[in-house]
Amino acid sequence: MQLPRYIGKVVFGAAAIALVGGIWASDIWVAHDHDDAKATKVTSAKQGADTEKATGKVVWTCSMHPQIQLPQPGKCPICFMDLIKLEIDANKALAESYRQVELDSAARKLADVEVTPVSRQSVTSAVRMVGKVDYDESRVETISAWTAGRIDRLLIAKTGSVVRKGQPMAVIYSPELYSAQAELIQAVAAESRLSSKSSSIIRRSVANNIAAAKEKLRLLGLSEGQIASTARQSTPSKNITVYAPQSGIVIRKDVVEGAYVKAGEPLYSIADLSMVWVVLEAYETDLPWIAVGDAVTFTAEALPGKTFSGKIVYIDPVVSQKTRTVAVRIEVKNPNDQLKPGMFVQASQQQSAKGKDDALVIPASAPLITGKRAIVYVQNPDKEGVYEGREIVLGAKNNNSYVVKSGLHEGELVVSKGAFKLDSALQIMAKPSMMSDTTAAHTSSHASHDHKDTDHLGAPPILVSKLYFMNTDFESLKRALQQRNIEQAQALFAKIGQKLGSIETWMLEGDALLAWKENGMLLANDCILGAEAESYKRQHELFALALAHYSALKEAFGVNSIAKSLTPALDAPQKFKMEIGSALTKYVGVSEALSNDDAEAARIALKDFSAAVHAVSSAGLSEKAKSFWQTQQQVITSGIAEMRNGKDIEIMRKGFFTISTAMLEIVKRMGISLNGELYEIHCPMAFDNKGAGWLQQDESIRNPYFGAKMLNCGEVKKQLAVE
Repeated sequence: MQLPRYIGKVVFGAAAIALVGGIWASDIWVAHDHDDAKATKVTSAKQGADTEKATGKVVWTCSMHPQIQLPQPGKCPICFMDLIKLEIDANKALAESYRQVELDSAARKLADVEVTPVSRQSVTSAVRMVGKVDYDESRVETISAWTAGRIDRLLIAKTGSVVRKGQPMAVIYSPELYSAQAELIQAVAAESRLSSKSSSIIRRSVANNIAAAKEKLRLLGLSEGQIASTARQSTPSKNITVYAPQSGIVIRKDVVEGAYVKAGEPLYSIADLSMVWVVLEAYETDLPWIAVGDAVTFTAEALPGKTFSGKIVYIDPVVSQKTRTVAVRIEVKNPNDQLKPGMFVQASQQQSAKGKDDALVIPASAPLITGKRAIVYVQNPDKEGVYEGREIVLGAKNNNSYVVKSGLHEGELVVSKGAFKLDSALQIMAKPSMMSDTTAAHTSSHASHDHKDTDHLGAPPILVSKLYFMNTDFESLKRALQQRNIEQAQALFAKIGQKLGSIETWMLEGDALLAWKENGMLLANDCILGAEAESYKRQHELFALALAHYSALKEAFGVNSIAKSLTPALDAPQKFKMEIGSALTKYVGVSEALSNDDAEAARIALKDFSAAVHAVSSAGLSEKAKSFWQTQQQVITSGIAEMRNGKDIEIMRKGFFTISTAMLEIVKRMGISLNGELYEIHCPMAFDNKGAGWLQQDESIRNPYFGAKMLNCGEVKKQLAVE
């Protein structure tokens, strides 16, 4: 058993240095690696040198610089402190993770490790915010001069005055308005002088003049009533009165009597205080608990004993660089004008974690957080003193606990005290830890060991083929990021994560299982975070990480080596592949009927399949491809005949096996164009244990050779290429 192949440089922070020095200088805590009789390689991040056999091996390291690992005692070449002894015992249990560390009873007592079960519970958080009352901007009206003139009289002369809708506010003298009124009066007078003998042209002209004069007055700010009043007068008015457009408080007065104003110049601003805003400041750490539509209660210092409530209508997308807070706006009804703009308020909000089910929760002391990564140590329930490091995805923090989005299961025991000491032990052994660079420490599985391309970890073909076809999803994700399509990128991250989660890994063991647990864990976390990322920059960062971890998986399992076997060897035009895809959908209908033990339905579906096969055109095929197609078509035809003439369903199943064999060869060697995915399924017990295969578009096995007797008998062999 070899030590982890994903080993990178170890970087120590000041806290890690001090802690490790304090523990290891005593030479009491002996950390054990997990090896068997095979040779063990311990890679020094500083020196890059492999030790020899690990059985009973002793290396000398520096408590301040654990990357230094020498075969004999001496001085640290960096700080010149005496080196301390590190024993590596190869007779321990088989490692189940690259991040596994084991402590004996004495070391556990010294490290004072405590564990806490991962629990599922309802999580609530009390978010407290402070702020002040402000005007509702949508309820502030500005009265402006529609025409240039002189302020003859201000009827409302004070800021803070209460006005009602339609109340006179100011009287303006405007030469332009005076002239426009005169035009309307003259036009109306001209109309009164018309007689029955006046021509229609004159009547239309007068009517047009009246309409134009009224429109001019309307554009100068007169109401319909004022225009009608002007039309009844014999002389124009020298002044025009300005009225309040709404009820409220005058919050600004911009003119004085006798002043001349230009068109559009503001005169007053009126605020309706029946509804006000309360602008609160929330710390950025509380943002996971705050959402638009949430109810908030608050109190005002000026109104002791009274509680008000409102709903969040807006959350500022920008965090203040000075205060590290975000403005949160709520709308509040204010029927008695109790809340005055400028009042200070204190708000609180009780919010549950989003989601229908209770959340997984761990103590806040359990995760080791560095940058955007979070690592916890989980106790192995079957092996005393064995702890496994995992990178997890954290959710919101609530008081003394964290919500866990991914990486842990209910009931698992996480180290809630002493996790940093365990991590320090891994750092000394140059294993992946909180200080490891995940893009460097876990992505060079075979390169650093001089393995040939054909030498890879053992894995079932279905796992390898599924990994191979993820290439298409990563290419799509790359294009979405290039187009800055955030929503599409989120969906593709989620899609890759779902495909990764669907891969069965129960058959993996040894190095293969270690490689999958390490890079599969990291890739799954990348996908979860990517599906939630809301900025192009963050998505781009996560794509780089995901691609690195995906590449490590491909390298570890030799994914690139199977590319040739999954690529059709014979060229075929797209039209041919589409017709094969159409025939395949009819073939699936036959398979479903046989799996349901329905011979009659199988015969009906067989007619559609036969017609689809005979509709396939060989035009455009090369001579070699055409010869292959004709041979397989003859095999399919013979299988169709066998099914059609079969007296019972067992004979029909033999004919279906003939058809399936040919269809599988066609798909593999010529390709197929099909919506969705395609899988090769195999049942080893069919036809007296001789075995038989078939094609399905999903992985839920429905055996057409046994039906209800053994409906789920079989295994998914591999995923096949589709276009």
